[in-house]
Amino acid sequence: MEISLLLAQVMGLYLLLEGIVILARQKFVVNIVNDLSNNKALMFVTGAMVFILGLLVVLNHNVWEASWQVIPTLIGWGMIIKGITIFFIPNIVLSLAKKFAKNRNLAVFAGVIAIAFGAYLVYVGFGLGA
Repeated sequence: MEISLLLAQVMGLYLLLEGIVILARQKFVVNIVNDLSNNKALMFVTGAMVFILGLLVVLNHNVWEASWQVIPTLIGWGMIIKGITIFFIPNIVLSLAKKFAKNRNLAVFAGVIAIAFGAYLVYVGFGLGA
C-alpha cells in the first residue's frame, strides 16, 4: 500500500503541474514539441527515460483491482508503450504530438484531464479524504 500512496503522490503532483503548464503555456508546449522533433538524440533519451520509468512503476506496482490503485499501474503501462513507440516509430509519435499540441481544444482537454487525475491522485495519495 505504501508504494501505491507514493506513486499517487508523485504522479498526482506531476499531473497537476503538467496540466497547469499545458493550459497556461500552450505556445511553450508547442515549441518544446518542435524542438524535440529537431533533436534525434534527445528524442531517443526521452524514449529511454519514459520506458525505464514505466518499467520501474510496473515492476513494483502491477496492481489490477477495482480501486484507485489501478491508476498508477495504467500510467506505468502507458509509459512503457510510449517509450517503445518513441524507439520504433518516433516520426509518427512526433507528428501526433505536433497535431495535438497545436489543436487548442485537444490541448485544453488534455490539460483538464491531467489536472483531474492529478487532483484525484493527490487527494488519495496524501490522505486528504481520511
